[in-house]
Amino acid sequence: MRILLIDRQPELVNAWIEAMPDCEAICGDILEHEVDAVVSPGNSFGFMDGGIDLAYSTKFGWEVQTRVQRAIRETFDGELLVGRALIVPTGDPDIPHVIAAPTMRVPMQIADPSAVRLATRAAVRAASRAGLETIAMPGMGTGAGLVKFSWAARMMAAGIADALGPKQFPKSFSVAQDDHFKTYPR
Repeated sequence: MRILLIDRQPELVNAWIEAMPDCEAICGDILEHEVDAVVSPGNSFGFMDGGIDLAYSTKFGWEVQTRVQRAIRETFDGELLVGRALIVPTGDPDIPHVIAAPTMRVPMQIADPSAVRLATRAAVRAASRAGLETIAMPGMGTGAGLVKFSWAARMMAAGIADALGPKQFPKSFSVAQDDHFKTYPR
């Protein structure tokens, strides 16, 4: 799978390159690229009226929010938890899907940046399971979540690695804890 990391903020793009030297990091508009899906790092209830989600709703029409919320109600009992993701069609031939992968329950500053890791992992896993070949991700948690770019880049790198690489169940709590905290900047 090809993962494009696209954001308008050069500092974030540089943080991605530092955290993931082999990544495809692009400074620009995520909606100007033909991909199978764009990732929405929004909230657990699928409201798409702010930040990057507002740009998606404007481009694809408000029906995309309706589709996301319908899927949340019907498949996830009314709340898509951080660490889960779903895919809905956009109706756009250049970007046919949106992957909703919330980084927060409701819009707020993210206190624990591991939410970025979980959301990134969920988005990439959902795309992989759906057979998507190319996805574009914005900065996860860097808008309303106010996660520092360096932290977001490291957590996104860990989430991508978790989703694409073989992950073994930890042999002990200590191993799980070490894995959890190794991505935190020192």
